[in-house]
Amino acid sequence: MVDTSRTSATVRTVGDLPGPRPLPVLGNLPEFVRGGVANRVLERWCDAYGLTYRFHLARQEAVATADPAVADVVLRRRPGDFRRSAVMSRIIDEMAPHGVFTAEGDRWRRLRKVAAQSLNAAYLRQYFTTITRVTERLERLWRAAADSGDRVDVLDCTMRYTLDVTVGLAMGHDLNALEHTGDGLHRRLPMLFPELARRIQAPFPYWRYVKLPRDRRLDATVREIEDLVRDRFAEARNRIAAGAAPATFLEALVKPLENEPAATDEEVFGNVLTMLLAGEDTTSSTAAWAIHYLAENPAELRRVRAEADEVLGAEWFPSDPATVSRLRYAQAVVDETLRLRPVAPYLVLQPTADVTLDTQDGPLRVPEDKLIFVLTSYGALRDRGRFPEPDVFRPQRWLDGDLPAESLPFAPFGTGPRFCPGRNLALIEAAVIVSVLSRAFDLEPDHSAGPVTERTTFTSFPQNLNVRVRHRADRREP
Repeated sequence: MVDTSRTSATVRTVGDLPGPRPLPVLGNLPEFVRGGVANRVLERWCDAYGLTYRFHLARQEAVATADPAVADVVLRRRPGDFRRSAVMSRIIDEMAPHGVFTAEGDRWRRLRKVAAQSLNAAYLRQYFTTITRVTERLERLWRAAADSGDRVDVLDCTMRYTLDVTVGLAMGHDLNALEHTGDGLHRRLPMLFPELARRIQAPFPYWRYVKLPRDRRLDATVREIEDLVRDRFAEARNRIAAGAAPATFLEALVKPLENEPAATDEEVFGNVLTMLLAGEDTTSSTAAWAIHYLAENPAELRRVRAEADEVLGAEWFPSDPATVSRLRYAQAVVDETLRLRPVAPYLVLQPTADVTLDTQDGPLRVPEDKLIFVLTSYGALRDRGRFPEPDVFRPQRWLDGDLPAESLPFAPFGTGPRFCPGRNLALIEAAVIVSVLSRAFDLEPDHSAGPVTERTTFTSFPQNLNVRVRHRADRREP
C-alpha cells in the first residue's frame, strides 16, 4: 500500500479535513448537482478549502484531492491499491460486461494488453483510410452549410464524426452518421452515454426492478450493437483465417496475444462497446471546444490554416499519422483545449484497503472503499507559474518548450497503468478536424440561441455551441 515517510507527523483522518458544511440528510449533494457542472463545483471547493478536502453526497462522505503528488500516487498504484467507484463499475458492467474499463486485477491486465495491441501505432496507420473517408464527409457537410448560410451545431457534427470513425475502426461498419438523417443505429448510439450518466447519478437503481420506456430503448440499443459486433467478429475471424492483415479493432482482436487465451465473445463485445462509448463522447467534445476557441480567436485559426497549407500542400486531408504529427500547431490547439475544457476533469476511485496518503498538509489516513475524487486538471487551470494567464486560450504555450505533453497537474487521459489506451487515436482525430476545417473555412461564433455553456454528466461537454461558416476566400479545390 501507499505509506508516508513523515513518520513523525500527526496522521489525520478524513474527519479532520476541511470542507463545505453539509445539509442534514442531503449533505452537499444539492450544490454538487446544481447547474450540471460538478467539476466546477469541486474546483470552487478546492479554491476555498485547499487541495485536499471532504464533502458529503447525501449521507456518504467523500474525499476530493487536487494535490499533484497524491493524485500521481493514486493513479499509478492502480489497479492494485485503487479501483474505480464500485457504483460506476456495477452500472457499466450491466451495459457492457467483461470490458477493460471496469475490469480489475489480472483480468484487467489481460484485457488491457488486448486493447493496447489493437490501438497501437501500427494499426493506426492501417486505420487511417477510415479517418480520411469520414473527414471528407465532414468537410463536405460544412461546405453545404457555407453555401446555405445555415447555422452549424458543432457538437452534433463532431459527435457524428467520431461515431463514424469509431464504428468504422472498431468493426469495419460504415455507419455514415454524418450524412444519414433518418432513423437508425446512428441516432440511437448517442443515447448510451447520457443514459449511463443518468444511472450513475440516480439515487436508486429502479431499472433493476421496473423498466421505463427509456430503459427498454437502452436495452434494445445495446442488443442491436451486440448483434452487430457478433456478426462482424465472425467475419473478422474468416478474414484473418484467410490471411488478411488486420484492418479493424475486431480483426486485431482475433489474433491472441502470446501466452494469453483468445478473447471471448463477451470480452470482445465489452471492449468494443467501451471503445464506442469512450471514443464518441470524449473526442467529440474536445474537437467541438477547439472549434469554439478558433471561432472566437481568428488569429489562432489563421495560424492553424497557414500550418495546414504548408504541411498538406496540394492535399486537403492528412494521409497518415506521420503527416498529422507535423501539424504541431493544430496539436497545440488541442492540448490547450484539453487544458481549459478537460473532458474527464475528475476520476472517482476507491482504495482496496486502508491507506495513508502523504498530502502537502501531512499524512492522511483514508479507509478502505472511501470515495476519492481525483481532480486531474485543476492545477492546469490554477498554476500561474506553469501556466501564466491560465484563463487565456494560448496554444503557443505548448510549443515554447517549458511544458511536458502530459504530467500532473495536466493529465487529460489519466496517468499510470490505466491511462486511456485510445489517447493517440483521440488526439489524431481532434487534430485532423481542427486542421481541415480551419483550412477550408472562416468561422464565426453564433450566439443567436444564447451563450455557450458547459455541462458535466459522466464527462464534460459543451452546450449551445454553434458557428456560421464561410468558404475560405482563396480556397483551392484539391
